[in-house]
Amino acid sequence: MRKKLLFVYNPHSGTQLIARKLSGIVDLFTKHGYDVTCHPTQSRGDCIETVKQCCNEFDITVVSGGDGTLNEAVNGLMLADCKKPFGYIPAGSTNDFSHSVGIPLKTMDAAECVVSGEEFACDIGKHNDRYFTYVAGFGALTEVSYSTPQDAKNALGFLAYVLEGIASLPTIKEYNISYECNERSGSGSYLLGLITNTLHVAGIKNRMSDDISLDDGLFEVVLIKTPKKLTDLHNLTQDVLKRDFSSGALEYFKTNRLTITCDDGLAWTLDGENGGEHQKSEIVNYHKALNVMRKAK
Repeated sequence: MRKKLLFVYNPHSGTQLIARKLSGIVDLFTKHGYDVTCHPTQSRGDCIETVKQCCNEFDITVVSGGDGTLNEAVNGLMLADCKKPFGYIPAGSTNDFSHSVGIPLKTMDAAECVVSGEEFACDIGKHNDRYFTYVAGFGALTEVSYSTPQDAKNALGFLAYVLEGIASLPTIKEYNISYECNERSGSGSYLLGLITNTLHVAGIKNRMSDDISLDDGLFEVVLIKTPKKLTDLHNLTQDVLKRDFSSGALEYFKTNRLTITCDDGLAWTLDGENGGEHQKSEIVNYHKALNVMRKAK
């Protein structure tokens, strides 16, 4: 019996490459024994609803688009409690998830990975009532990385992201928050919070730690305090460069569950998409919740 494959794609992602490659992708899937059902997304939110309603009727769900489309697909899969394999063909600009998991960036290579790769059970995060694949963040610094010089990215990786934000301090808003998890708690004025499960953020390699794993059930959390004087700013810069967090200017830790509160409300981004404004955020790690196809090792 032939297997059934649902292919949901965003025809407007990136340079509309998927629309031009559609015939070749479907032909490849068909040659590998799948009956393919295609669904081009019609509007924001359509991918969530389509995947949620249909994924359990198919042997595998494959999605193509940018990080926003990927985020919608994962929300659909999680809401449907679907444990079947998931394939992703990246068509966005940063493709952090693909870089981290091991999905090829070339379209046909990624399609081949769907049918001949290996399953990898990776963690998925949830921020209040919405799931995310690799990062939830607050603070104006969440936009800084896209303007960070490429040579700095290559040399310092994710640390360049933080340093570029430090240079922009005069224009960045601070937030009075409190946070709590099993490992620790704290409060104060912060510029940035990032809760990640990724080796890359905004195209930049995450070098905050040497032991980052996508399937250990833990987030990597970065919280940057607001410098009050020049010595604080110096400590923060040195902490970033040396990955030495003993001064407390930059807090880095791992946890599987975190609560962050802010009376004034925090505007969040989830996988680079608008995550809404929240006074209280409950962030939970779902261990090995997504069975994604990646290049066989």
